[in-house]
Amino acid sequence: MPRPRILSTLAIAGLLAGCAIAPYSPSGVPPGVPRAEVERIMGPPTGVYTMPDGHVRLEYNHMPFGKHTFMIDLDADGRVAHWENVLDERHFDAIRPGQSMDDVLRQIGPPSFKSHYLLPRPGGNTWLYRFETIQRCTVFELSFDAVTGKVLDGAYPPDPGCPDEWI
Repeated sequence: MPRPRILSTLAIAGLLAGCAIAPYSPSGVPPGVPRAEVERIMGPPTGVYTMPDGHVRLEYNHMPFGKHTFMIDLDADGRVAHWENVLDERHFDAIRPGQSMDDVLRQIGPPSFKSHYLLPRPGGNTWLYRFETIQRCTVFELSFDAVTGKVLDGAYPPDPGCPDEWI
């Protein structure tokens, strides 16, 4: 097979493979769609949570480098009630000191990165969330108490992955 034909065949195969990948956003998932259809369209969720009121929340995150986590809330019949991106300042600011790690996961999903620190107390954990913002090199950071696993505080520091000239 001549070389140009091999390249065009590979290009077409790559395009077809790209079509088989689940969509990034649930924008094509209208309210009322059953869970099975959501999973057919979006693929398996990256997390499934039972919320305090009993409804089910499906998580579709794009971590560790993505800047969106979509939560799809299902009604009592297992159909889409609504969906939204939860990686934004409105959702971050709703997190309060004293909340558990499980509460945070249900609200905004898993972080981009986790780290453990030793000082100033016996230790703790920090979760960093990348998100889309005007200040392109900002992250949301949550600190957790090592003993209780509860939120201590949240902040918006510079993204440690950004070059200094961008900060």
